[in-house]
Amino acid sequence: MKQRISLVVGIFIVMALSNAIVPVLPEFANEMPALQGIIFSAYFFGAFVAVIPAGVLGDRYGRVPFIRAGLVLTVLSGALILLGVNPYVVTAARAIEGIGAGLFVACALSWVNVQPDHTRLSGYYFAALNAGLIAGFMGTGILTSQFGLYSGVILYSVLAIFPMILSFFIREAKTVPSEKMPEIHRIGWRNIWLYFSAFVLIGISGVLVSLYPEFTDESPFVLGVLFATMNAATICSSLIAPNISLQPIQTIRIASALVGIAVLSSYFLPLYGGIIPVFVLFVVIGGSIGFVFVSQMNYLAVTEEMQGTAIGLLTAATYGGMAFLPFLAGVVSEYLSYSAAFVVNGIFCLIVTATITRCRCTLPV
Repeated sequence: MKQRISLVVGIFIVMALSNAIVPVLPEFANEMPALQGIIFSAYFFGAFVAVIPAGVLGDRYGRVPFIRAGLVLTVLSGALILLGVNPYVVTAARAIEGIGAGLFVACALSWVNVQPDHTRLSGYYFAALNAGLIAGFMGTGILTSQFGLYSGVILYSVLAIFPMILSFFIREAKTVPSEKMPEIHRIGWRNIWLYFSAFVLIGISGVLVSLYPEFTDESPFVLGVLFATMNAATICSSLIAPNISLQPIQTIRIASALVGIAVLSSYFLPLYGGIIPVFVLFVVIGGSIGFVFVSQMNYLAVTEEMQGTAIGLLTAATYGGMAFLPFLAGVVSEYLSYSAAFVVNGIFCLIVTATITRCRCTLPV
């Protein structure tokens, strides 16, 4: 029980701390938009760099050391952010935080995926992940207004000590360490369309978070509730999905089609229908992502022996989508139009709907 609590609480805190700086980015970046972007992106860069090596090394030498290292770096990064005397120290701290998250996420997920009840446990894991995102964003906003700029980072940095201590009770799961090194290219090629679906569908959630503040010109409070609603829908579907028999291809096809329609509709509805229908669309997007998460994890658990490598590639795809698609959407919206940015991302969803049928992602009945 302590092992599972450590992982579930750990991902909650890791995600909460990653979002804790978002509401107060202008203060940390001295009101410089470019520097805000650098500080925000440093986390995703660190995570993207770390996840694949963490997964491969976890298969070879064991996952537990990297789970512990990830939580130690999370605590350390929080302390560095609090001690940051200038924005560049904060940027370095965010990169360290991302590396810690990459180590933890890749190896914690692969640990989860070799457990007998991996489907249900992955549902809890993703529910805690999205709850952490909500707590980091909303909680910091509330705390900052009452207790000051650093209050959110202080809270989640201190709380990170708890799962870090519990991680020393984790024992290595079966199948590791392995005497053979995984062939990354073979695993990647076998599951390329699965990874592409993760790249697109998770990346699009980042597109909406990055575009909507300027596109709708809604208040920060309304936007915060809107994004929290999307994450809450993901929590609910992550807990429901383990109780349903999901075939990955059908699940991802339906989800990508729904997300594509919702993304295109989310452009028109604020202009003509108001903000209330947009909440429904964000529920559809968040709920679809939860079902996709669990079905992808379940498929890899059944089909891949090298769980660390397979999960590392999946996580790299999600971080890559979060880094690239919002950047692409920003460029398209600036040089063409917002409508073009929404259409481009809707087309990406249609591509996923068409290409996922080429994946061999079929589970035994």
